[in-house]
Amino acid sequence: MDQKEESQTGRDAERDAWLTNFYTENHLAYEAFPDKVASPEQLNFIVHMDGEKNYYPCSDELFSAIIEKRGDILLSAAYGEIWDRIEELVSQAVLDTYRRRYMLSLLSIKYQHEITSRVLLPTRLEKRLLGIFTTISEINRPLARVRERENMQTARFLASKEFRDAFVSRQGLQLDDHSTLNDIDLQVHLLKLQRLLLLSTVRAIRQGSTDIGEVRAIMNKTISGDGWQWFSDKLRQILLSSKRAYLLWIAGQSGEIVFDLAIIRLLMNLGIKVILAVKQDFFYRRISYGDILEDPVLEKALAGATLISDAAISKNELLRLLHEDNKLLVISDGTGERFNPLRTSITFARSFKEADLVINRCNGNGVCINNHFQFTRDMISFVREEEGGISVTLKKHHPAVIRFSESDLRAKAQYLINMAKKEKQQGKKIMFYSAIVGSIPGQLAMAKKILNVFVDHLRSTIDDIVIINPGEYFEEGMDADDIMYMWEIFQRSGVIDIWRFQTVGDIEKAFELMGEKVPPEWIGKDATYSTGCTKEMEIAMDIQKKYPEMQLIGPSWEKFQRRNEYGVGKLYDRALADGV
Repeated sequence: MDQKEESQTGRDAERDAWLTNFYTENHLAYEAFPDKVASPEQLNFIVHMDGEKNYYPCSDELFSAIIEKRGDILLSAAYGEIWDRIEELVSQAVLDTYRRRYMLSLLSIKYQHEITSRVLLPTRLEKRLLGIFTTISEINRPLARVRERENMQTARFLASKEFRDAFVSRQGLQLDDHSTLNDIDLQVHLLKLQRLLLLSTVRAIRQGSTDIGEVRAIMNKTISGDGWQWFSDKLRQILLSSKRAYLLWIAGQSGEIVFDLAIIRLLMNLGIKVILAVKQDFFYRRISYGDILEDPVLEKALAGATLISDAAISKNELLRLLHEDNKLLVISDGTGERFNPLRTSITFARSFKEADLVINRCNGNGVCINNHFQFTRDMISFVREEEGGISVTLKKHHPAVIRFSESDLRAKAQYLINMAKKEKQQGKKIMFYSAIVGSIPGQLAMAKKILNVFVDHLRSTIDDIVIINPGEYFEEGMDADDIMYMWEIFQRSGVIDIWRFQTVGDIEKAFELMGEKVPPEWIGKDATYSTGCTKEMEIAMDIQKKYPEMQLIGPSWEKFQRRNEYGVGKLYDRALADGV
């Protein structure tokens, strides 16, 4: 059966029930866990679902085996590997004999209970066991000394004269009479980046025992393959473009992170803005947000970086930070597990959406991208194969992805501003009409119809006025983040003379014009029912302070207080979605 067909529902009730059980037991169902699982709109920032209803953070092979109830062999092997890691963790982190035995017994009980159903994903099992371990053990930053020691040894190596002398060697540069200074500059940066990536695979460096001869031999290897060639070409394209490029770097583990930061500095020197994503919670030797706050090496390396602790940063705030001086932004992915788009934070999802390229340190395996789903952005994964060996795997974005970059949205807003200014020069007034568009789930088509009918009515009854109807400028692929960002640029430009907000009377008039009675779901509705309109009223009141001659028409501000924040990627309030 095709993978897309396998996750579809509506044909076999028993199988559909098992599929639902799979998502609820793995805590991956948004409907059951809306505060922990990404909404479909948020997931769409990262994964292009291509008409599929459900995403799963595992391989196609494993998903098929679980859904078809034939996963015993695959699951048993994977569960066993997880228990081995958990057992080793407890032995390393818990020194007291009684506490260690107690912890292992407790985790064993939970382990046996969880694996009996043969529906739990190994990654989710591991997350639950780690959650119990960190809670019960009360150890602040488990294995912190191990990670800090590896970071310290790596930092010392990079600061050593032996390394610096080897690192600046000309070996590997390919120069000829036709090489321009720009060619040479790019080639030098790529060579340095390649050397750092290769050295990041050497365990002896993080353990403090290196042979400079071996180091020279490893760093002067070449990385080959289609993935590396694509990455090199992509960097060339970015550097030749006048557009500011954003890169999301998903960090790896201790020791490796020090090389990551050295590479990031190289990229930033080339004018590329980087967002570094680390784990929110403990996940063995992977770097967490706690590490960047408490590890002396990382504190020093990240001096001057902007740390974002807000798990739900807005698009406008993220872009504002990206526009600041060439500072590294550091965020948490919101998880304590392997890459799982269903559990990442809003901040991570928005960072993913704004990135031109995603770099993933997928340590030891390709599980994070080992299924048929395609992302909204190109992703390059760097995977250690051996000492001095690294594979570079490319997962290209889905070809149907429609992307509205920041510059695209600004250009659309500027086009409208220029149009409004020309109309004003001819003596016309500009009215902006804010109305419910997607604030009532399931009523999007009707909302647009009401909006268009009433705006047409206004245009037919008022002279010398240009009415901006936001519904007429929507383009396929736009989400609420894009729409709100574009319109705020227009709204703050000072070209609006009259800002009208939809009233109950407006909606009733629209139904009258359509020759229909007002249906129950629209009775008493107005702009105050829309979170987007609430945000726009806040903007309007702020703008009116600067342009007091701007006229506001519609419900009073006090009536707008029912809404707080539109859902990520949504056009309606999160609370409304939960109640539907």
